[in-house]
Amino acid sequence: MSRTSVPRGRAPAHAFAFALLAVLACSRPVSAQTPQTQPARGEPPQEAVETLDALHVTAQRPPTAQQRLQEHLQRNWHPPRSAEQFGLDGGVPAWLGQQLLRGMTATARTLPGWKRQIQPAIARPPPLDDEQMDRSQAWEAAPPSHGAQPR
Repeated sequence: MSRTSVPRGRAPAHAFAFALLAVLACSRPVSAQTPQTQPARGEPPQEAVETLDALHVTAQRPPTAQQRLQEHLQRNWHPPRSAEQFGLDGGVPAWLGQQLLRGMTATARTLPGWKRQIQPAIARPPPLDDEQMDRSQAWEAAPPSHGAQPR
């Protein structure tokens, strides 16, 4: 028997059917017994069995990959403006003004001295050099004199 190629990550449909049949064959119907009606050990089971109502699942299934892709494409698709909307937005003069502004800003960014609006953080140097740090530590270590007031 030759094996057919199966895309990676997908099992053949008959494997799922076989697994489902195996689970159904191994499972036994469970009776709904309340703690009062459970038989004690050694006693034969009672015949009074309650049946449960049918269970109807109303939750939505999670979207498939294809549905997610379609939703993504529909959400991000913006059709181009029609000629009527282009004219209502100002037409050719407004469009030329926008193009002129874009060109001017692109040119201004190439000028020397232009800085981006968001600058990276630069660590500042310590406020005191080594000599000043030594003097401040000596000042703190010395006992205060009665006539001198700290500033």
